[in-house]
Amino acid sequence: MRAAAMQRYYFPIFHRGETQPDDEGEMFGSPELAAQYGARVARDIASDPECDLDAGTVVIVVDASGAEIARHGVTL
Repeated sequence: MRAAAMQRYYFPIFHRGETQPDDEGEMFGSPELAAQYGARVARDIASDPECDLDAGTVVIVVDASGAEIARHGVTL
């Protein structure tokens, strides 16, 4: 059985109408794993006591070609 090829995924954050780019990204073996990581990032942001949950913050998961894989709203 062959191991999945690792690919780079990016996690820009949309917050208060502006996008905070992710220029570094992370390596994952599948889009599903990258999407799960994006969900975890959104949960981590939401758990910050100073997080404004009404700000419409969204973690976007994008592959190396720029295709959007998933979106995760920052909510409790």
